[in-house]
Amino acid sequence: MDEDLTPSDAGAFDAGPAGASEAGGRGVKPAGRKWSIRPGMVLAMLVAAALIVFVVQNGSEVPVKWWFVEVDGPLWAVIIVAAVAGALLGEVVGWVVGRRRRRRRRGSR
Repeated sequence: MDEDLTPSDAGAFDAGPAGASEAGGRGVKPAGRKWSIRPGMVLAMLVAAALIVFVVQNGSEVPVKWWFVEVDGPLWAVIIVAAVAGALLGEVVGWVVGRRRRRRRRGSR
């Protein structure tokens, strides 16, 4: 009752990489395609390099006082936390202003 279901031709069921086909599927690169550097990747590398230089140059400890809390931390961390907090605050204010504008537009119709 145990039948050998292995095909006689070893490559009969070999479909290759998933999604690939001889007609130009995902797994097959066009013959003339070469690697290229995308502008977004160059920008990301420049920003990463600038951030590394920023961290290295601003490593000194600074005292931070906020309400009743006082801590010492690296200057780079203080600046990044302040920038992120400012960006979040700007997003929240923008959302509130936009919501009010939408309500006014709906009410004036």
